[in-house]
Amino acid sequence: MEIELKFQLPASKKKSVLLALNKQKAQKIRLQAKYYDTADRTLAKNYVAIRLRQEGEHWVQTFKAASKNHLQRIEEDIELGKCEQEPVLDLSLYENYPAIQSILKDLLGDPLAPLELQFQTDVERTFHTFEFQGSKIEVCLDDGEIRTAKDTAKICEVECELKQGSARDLIIFSNHLVEKYQLWLDVRSKAERGNLLAMGKKVSPATKAKTLQLQSDFSAEQAIKLIIENCLNQILPNADAIAGEVAEADHIHQARVGIRRLRSALKHFSHWTEQLDPIWQNDLTEIFQALGQSRDQDAIQASVIPLIKAVSDFDFSFPSSAKTNISKPLSSVKTTQLFLSLFSFIYSENESTTKLSKQVAKSLTSLYQKILKDTSVFSELPVEQQHRTRKRVKQLRYCIDFITGLYPEKEVQKFLNKLQPIQEYLGFYNDLFVAEHLFEQYASKQPQFLFALGWVKAQQPHVAKKAAKKLQDLSAKDNFWE
Repeated sequence: MEIELKFQLPASKKKSVLLALNKQKAQKIRLQAKYYDTADRTLAKNYVAIRLRQEGEHWVQTFKAASKNHLQRIEEDIELGKCEQEPVLDLSLYENYPAIQSILKDLLGDPLAPLELQFQTDVERTFHTFEFQGSKIEVCLDDGEIRTAKDTAKICEVECELKQGSARDLIIFSNHLVEKYQLWLDVRSKAERGNLLAMGKKVSPATKAKTLQLQSDFSAEQAIKLIIENCLNQILPNADAIAGEVAEADHIHQARVGIRRLRSALKHFSHWTEQLDPIWQNDLTEIFQALGQSRDQDAIQASVIPLIKAVSDFDFSFPSSAKTNISKPLSSVKTTQLFLSLFSFIYSENESTTKLSKQVAKSLTSLYQKILKDTSVFSELPVEQQHRTRKRVKQLRYCIDFITGLYPEKEVQKFLNKLQPIQEYLGFYNDLFVAEHLFEQYASKQPQFLFALGWVKAQQPHVAKKAAKKLQDLSAKDNFWE
């Protein structure tokens, strides 16, 4: 298992990193790698990479696959030694590795489908192994390029790999480098970047949330660690696309969904452990708000504008949003340190033994009671408190998604079937107010937005009434977690 953190660094800091490594009498080596896959990139689609790499005078064949989070990966190196002729890829070398053989047969069939060269990398690596708190950590500066038959892309990144010791030591040590050299965490591998270059693409599809399966015998603290890990698995790839200024609308949306999920967990499961830092919630809120303006405009284009166009002949064009501006919060030192702090908690060893089921019931009941309190008076609530209800309903949905595996599927689904239309009405209700705010900004220069403004204001009370009616369907008897 490879445990490693990869960072991008500003071009202005490359010389400083090199000087720091050279002061430690760092070694240098040229790494020339060839990456292989099927014609339709079956391996890449399943987060697997196979390469042949010349490391100085020696050759190594390497298999890599995704693991449970973005800090660690499955890796198996087969040393080929010095070769008089350049070796060819040989999948039969994995015959004595049952786990790898199983993965390859699942993906490539039996017999294994042939692999073709997809792209190459050529890197000069400057590296030194540091001792830190009893652990050994190799720091590498990789400077070079990815090459395909038609294109090239620059590589300039810092890797910190745990050679011996604890993952928390790796995180703490890396944190010092982040602050000193303004590094930002990048979970994209060279294999992913090379595969995109070979396909003529700039970015992988947005990453959505994956189902989490908690078990009843987990402690509450063990569960919250897995929940945070699950959220980071969604947030980090989308955050990297934004930081690298290649994000599409869906990356921004999924980053915000991941942050919402994580904020919900930190807020409503905070008593599951004493190790959560309140600062995390504040930092996540800042990132979420920074992404909000761009995402709001995309959401209104998708949800509200088509409805207005259906009853008018106007053309509604928003000024193009400058998505490059939102890269800075995601590539900042503060954000990278937040992610590292969350990883540090995931890998912490001290765990309470508080029973999970009791904590789940306590958390969900507390949140659900607040929602029920609003159901009978929703129509009379000020708009701000109506939106607070909306947030609570969404947070409840996220919290249930985390723990759904602990309860009978039919009971959970029955409750979610009631919650879903409420969430949809309240979500659209919020979109109408967001649209109102945006349309007011554009109405002075584009008169057609005056019509749109009138339309959304007229819709607000009708949607609020429908949401209120659906809310009244909720009952304390629906509670499946107690």
